[in-house]
Amino acid sequence: MATWPTGTKAGTTHLDSGTDSPRLARPDIKQNVDNVNSVIDMFNIDSPTNGQILKYNTSNARFELDTDATGSAVSATTFVGDDSTGTAVNPGETFKIAGGTNITTAVSGDTVTITGTAQDFTYAALTGTPTIPTVVSDLTNDSGFITDDGNGDLTITNSTIASSGDTIDLDDIVRFNVGYKEDINSLTSSTSIAVDASAAPVHSVTLAHAATFAISNMVAGQSIMIIVTQDGTGSRTGSFTSVKFPGGAPTLSTGTGDIDVVSVFYDGTNYLGNIAQDFTA
Repeated sequence: MATWPTGTKAGTTHLDSGTDSPRLARPDIKQNVDNVNSVIDMFNIDSPTNGQILKYNTSNARFELDTDATGSAVSATTFVGDDSTGTAVNPGETFKIAGGTNITTAVSGDTVTITGTAQDFTYAALTGTPTIPTVVSDLTNDSGFITDDGNGDLTITNSTIASSGDTIDLDDIVRFNVGYKEDINSLTSSTSIAVDASAAPVHSVTLAHAATFAISNMVAGQSIMIIVTQDGTGSRTGSFTSVKFPGGAPTLSTGTGDIDVVSVFYDGTNYLGNIAQDFTA
């Protein structure tokens, strides 16, 4: 059995024989009494109960009773995530935090660091006909309620918004309170310039060639605008395939830096064009 404290253990030289003198053993007896008193002071505790341990308290320099961290008196710790009801980790077990895709974990001392990055989400293409909820009357605008006729058409007061393919149909006047902006598609000068009407409503090019413009992907009722600017040389010519102009094909302004604007409207059969020429300050 271990003894305490080892640095002040008393000797037994004058106590291990019947002929020893008690007078000579007095220092050893006194030392052992002091040692026992020190032990009592250090371990002055009440009667322990099952599952308790001794724990040192630096504030009073003594050992005190405490609950055993691995005993039956301690309950398990439960960790709960956003998507779980919780996992119990019993005393003495290890709780592991594992990383996943683009997620890493690191432990330093009592600090756990979890590092993640933004995720890109890919959505599969929708199939079938999307259904608009029938109860949308709680949504309001400046004029009243938004309602649904059950067939996919939303009605704002007396106006109807309907979708068909890539087209949104508005059966009333459209008002823009703040402003209206059109995208401008920059074209590259060439002897043959393709103008894709689905790319933007407005297209612009600085001519460095005698060019032929070929317009594609217009739908009935659509119009586009082409801004044509002469380069530093000027005298560049331009023609517009299949576009009909009043009085025949126009001749572009040919001065250096001259700007012409060609407007084209498609009625489903004909491409109808008009030209405004030689814009100057």
